[in-house]
Amino acid sequence: MVIYLDVLIAVNIFVTYIQLVCTRVIVKNDTKRFGLIIATLLGGASSLIIFWEEMPLLFSVVYKLAVGCAISFIAFMPKNKKLFLKVTLAFFFVNFIFGGIMYFAEITFNMNSVMYMNGTVYFDISLLFLVSMTLICYGLLLLGDYILKRRASENTLYDVRLHFRNETVELKALYDTGNHLTDGVESKPVIIVELYALLKFFNCEEAEYLKSSSITAEVPDSLKSVLRIIPCSSVTGSSVLKAFVPSKIEIRNKESCYETSFLVVAVLNDSLSNGEYNCILNSDIFERGKRIDVSKVNK
Repeated sequence: MVIYLDVLIAVNIFVTYIQLVCTRVIVKNDTKRFGLIIATLLGGASSLIIFWEEMPLLFSVVYKLAVGCAISFIAFMPKNKKLFLKVTLAFFFVNFIFGGIMYFAEITFNMNSVMYMNGTVYFDISLLFLVSMTLICYGLLLLGDYILKRRASENTLYDVRLHFRNETVELKALYDTGNHLTDGVESKPVIIVELYALLKFFNCEEAEYLKSSSITAEVPDSLKSVLRIIPCSSVTGSSVLKAFVPSKIEIRNKESCYETSFLVVAVLNDSLSNGEYNCILNSDIFERGKRIDVSKVNK
């Protein structure tokens, strides 16, 4: 098979980009704009290793692992080792899924248009076919993510402890897969809580400001460092919610407890239910938390 350099690089840039987008869906962590560009270019450039004849297998494996780790790190710029491991494993998982789908298509349609060499794949196929297979891969990952989330936690009620200003309030929370609100400043997941349940945190001036529907009212000095304004939309239209950054949240059920400080709390001056719950959790709230011993929390 004749390998065309421009096709090789272009195809691998495109495939790397789609794989990173799929990885972003899995880990629920956004890529950096320039990092994504550099990572996709690296993915395209790394495919040039296909021209090295008789490369040792061990070197090929080490090379692909190193390139995969570098692409993951550059695209996501993880802030800690745990997140780096998470995005890297997810990226390799997406690679395996994509490779499996392409191999299945190759066998099923009896195609002779794929070359494997030095851990690099060259597709002598039409761009339309490549795009189709990639979109199928992306769609399957989205479907799998949706099914897993529904089975795990949809319509599940949790006991919640919210910490702020050395105070703690107890809440009853509903996990809502439809809540994808994020803070525009740091992309933190936003949970929604009825204001009356949070009055312990605020003085009279702060409470009156949060009750007001106006966002142009003067903000109390004591709220300026923690206040956020969250645009949101629903079936009834668009609006904005006043929010604040808490110290942390503990989310508990009978089996486990999660703790995280990576969130924003939006205040709702209305009722969320008929008393069954007073908080709506974000669909991504568990992504950046850690599991802790329930017995320690109860103490």
